[in-house]
This record gives sequence, structure tokens and C-alpha cells, in this order.
Amino acid sequence: MIQKPNYKEVLMNTSIYKSLAVLTVCTLTFFALPSAFAQEQSHAGHDHAGHNHGDHDHSGESLAFQLTDWKSMHFDDANKAAQHAATVKKLGCEVKQDNHAGHIDVTYRCVQWREMQVKNHNMAEQWENWLSKSGFDVSHSHPDPAYTNGPEAVEFRLVVWKQMHGDGSANEKQFVATLQQLGCEVRMDKHAGHSDIAFRAPTWRDVHVADHGKADQLMVWLKQNGFEVRHEH
Repeated sequence: MIQKPNYKEVLMNTSIYKSLAVLTVCTLTFFALPSAFAQEQSHAGHDHAGHNHGDHDHSGESLAFQLTDWKSMHFDDANKAAQHAATVKKLGCEVKQDNHAGHIDVTYRCVQWREMQVKNHNMAEQWENWLSKSGFDVSHSHPDPAYTNGPEAVEFRLVVWKQMHGDGSANEKQFVATLQQLGCEVRMDKHAGHSDIAFRAPTWRDVHVADHGKADQLMVWLKQNGFEVRHEH
């Protein structure tokens, strides 16, 4: 049975949209990001409740992030500690602070995958850098423009990395290209005359195709390769 998205969690994530103007200012001070970063507006990922699938906004790019284990960062500066704590809290993390031995520990985690959407690739790379430095597992990818328009939407996810053994064939290259066009995260490791392929899409993502027949074909392909799939029409 296909697991439905946790709508309550998705709605909670929309608070990111309301508060990222403040969040961005906090981030600037801590990691000294370029000034253009403060001028961009980010918001939470797609809310699958209350709208038609054909109305998804595919402008910009999406980032998914998770931090399952508690992460502690040490600060000597109380302002920087407060800024970092406020940032990760606005991202939806659990946060704890502890003062001892002349410094401040900010400890946080984000057990469930969360998603944010940003306006462009440059903004996505800056957020990816900040999240990675802060200890998060980050998934950053985006679909080919050919999959951003169409009346039929197919939703899919693959939370855990799936690994396959490649043989360097034309079929393998087409397989990898298809994953990337769909907006999946793909890693390849070539060694000893072969390649290992790993791919995932840890949050629900959607692509659009021209008609119901193409949607059915895509769903079959996704299921064969381990994805959870949804399609409504």
C-alpha cells in the first residue's frame, strides 16, 4: 500500500514560508552568505492538500533536508548561538540550548524529511551549503523543464537510497538520464570496469506529462524501480 504524505506535517512546514525573511537575516550573520541571499524569498515545499495537481508551481528549485541524530554546535558568541538556534527552529527542528564552561551548545535534530522551495539554482546552492555545514542530510535536484507542464501529474518518492550495479551500456546511460530528468538525486561510482548507481527522492515530488497513457507508462517504470507512486485524474 502506498503511504500517503503526512498532511499535518506539510501544513506545519508552511510556517517556514512565513518566517524565512527573518531566518535569512540570521543565516547571513552566521555564515556570511552573499548579500543577494538576503534579497531572495524561500518557502516551504508543495502542499498536496487543497489544490489541483495541474496547478503545481514548478518555478525555482526544491531542497529536502533531514537530521535524524542530535547535532551539537559550540558557540562562544551568545548572539551567534541565538541566531543559529532560531534558524534551525524555523526550519522545523527540535532545538535545545545549554550554557557551560564559558560557551553555548546548540543541539538540534529534524527526524522527518522536510522540504523548502527557493527561487533559483544559486539560492538552492547557498542553502545546500548552509544545511550541509550545519549537519543535515540534503537532497537537491530538480526535474527537466519538459516535466514541469502537462495536465497529468504523477507523484513519487523513494526515501532510502536504492543501489544498482551498472554495466556501462547505453541502457544504463538512458536509465540514469531518466532519473535525473525526473528530478531524482543520482550518485554514480565507477570502478573496476563497472559503475554503481544510487538514487533517491526522499520527499514527494511530482512531474507532469501530456496524457493519461504517458502517466500510466511512467508509473509502471517508477514502480519497477522501487518508487512509491501516486496519480490522480
